[in-house]
Amino acid sequence: MENSTTDIYQINDAFFHKIFDNPQNAVDFMEKVLPQRLKAQLDLTKIKIENTKYVSNQFKKGFSDIVVKTSLKTKKGKKKPVDIYFIIEHKAEGRVEIFIQILKYMVFEWEKDYNNKKPPRLIIPVVFYHGADQWKIPRSFADQFDVDDDVKQFLLDYRYVLFDTNPWDFRDESNNELKKNVFVFTAMVLMKAAYKNDTEAIFEIFKFWYEKGFIEYKEIVIFFLDYISHTHEISQDKLKDILDESKIDGGEIMQTLAQQMKEEIKQTLAHEMEEEIKQTLAQQMKEEFMQTVGSELKDEGKKETARELIKRGVDINIIAEATGFPKEEVEKLAATVH
Repeated sequence: MENSTTDIYQINDAFFHKIFDNPQNAVDFMEKVLPQRLKAQLDLTKIKIENTKYVSNQFKKGFSDIVVKTSLKTKKGKKKPVDIYFIIEHKAEGRVEIFIQILKYMVFEWEKDYNNKKPPRLIIPVVFYHGADQWKIPRSFADQFDVDDDVKQFLLDYRYVLFDTNPWDFRDESNNELKKNVFVFTAMVLMKAAYKNDTEAIFEIFKFWYEKGFIEYKEIVIFFLDYISHTHEISQDKLKDILDESKIDGGEIMQTLAQQMKEEIKQTLAHEMEEEIKQTLAQQMKEEFMQTVGSELKDEGKKETARELIKRGVDINIIAEATGFPKEEVEKLAATVH
């Protein structure tokens, strides 16, 4: 299924939110990607997914985020909230604009804190990147500037935690703990494969499902297959073949997926037809209005001509013939001319 760049962005955005809006999934992801010394400071049992709709509305385009609020471990009887910011980069290449995007979010939150007479919250940005090429953007804001450290020390600076799927080897044993969450592990692998059209990764995920007995959760499997069908140049027949090779009976699943995609296409076509009908009706109404106005203006012009001829004493019959008005209507006009 072919999709535009905008479509792919929206598909990945919706997929990412579906996965990581779940607190446990967010915890398992952070357990995997956060530096050990940072994790040691966090109490991930106090996790909460923040509502960020107001942030998205504030920044409109280019802001796709999940914010997780947790707490630092108790120290001297105090706990400080930590907001951890997740942003997914949907482009094939990293863009330095992400620094401004993250900074806008942090300043936005800090302004709210100051306005509410609260101390500014701790915010740690985390970038999840799954583009085609490895991430090449500096890890700290100040490193964008080609200046000596004597100057750089006075510049605004912050760092982000980066998870780049390109160098990540999902087959490595270091992922054994992550694999306990089949949902998150599957999502991360499929997002890694999304921009590479990596059918081998898909094959291995299907085998992984078979080994874990995950195939019994048909609704979730279909959810992932739908994502694959939208992000890979792979036919349903090929997808079924891969399922079968993985010892998974793909017949029933693919039939359900095909029906689901058929419904999506029907809904899309219905929406497009509705929009087309609206545009057609609007154009027809516009044309009818212009014709009506044009006709009225034309008649008014003839009447003005008739009045002028009446003033000059031209015969009524001649005026009627010249303007196309009935003789009776010309006589009525004549009665109004002084």
